[in-house]
Amino acid sequence: MTPTLARIKRRVREAVELCGGVDGAGATAGRHRTTAGDWGNRNHRAFPPVDCALALDEVCISLGQGAPILSALAAELDHVCVRLPDGAVQSADLGAALIDASAEFGDIAAEIREATRDHKVCAQDRDRISLQIDEALASLVRLRFVVNSIEKGEG
Repeated sequence: MTPTLARIKRRVREAVELCGGVDGAGATAGRHRTTAGDWGNRNHRAFPPVDCALALDEVCISLGQGAPILSALAAELDHVCVRLPDGAVQSADLGAALIDASAEFGDIAAEIREATRDHKVCAQDRDRISLQIDEALASLVRLRFVVNSIEKGEG
């Protein structure tokens, strides 16, 4: 299995577990538990088809865990998956969105400071920094969404 597929497989396994293991994932996707077991087996090359991946991610989102499969696929294309705010946007939301985005930059700085204390940045440090950058990007996308919604007269 290529490194790309292995990274995606890890997130598929996460989605299967969040859906209640192979029984829950199979029921969620309308497939047999052995099929869902293949998706969750790191040594098996099977991946869920798009309709099943969306169903698994939908359960993960409802649990507040984001969309692990969609996020993994986006990351492999050098993109990030961002959930947009729900409901109508008001101009008062603009300040909160700006504060959230600004706070994320502080989180990046703190993570970089921690990673460089020993004057070397290891793979775990890179992963933590990348996670903070992804969170900052998501905050900026939400900020743009709020701004664009207000411009359109929706808030």
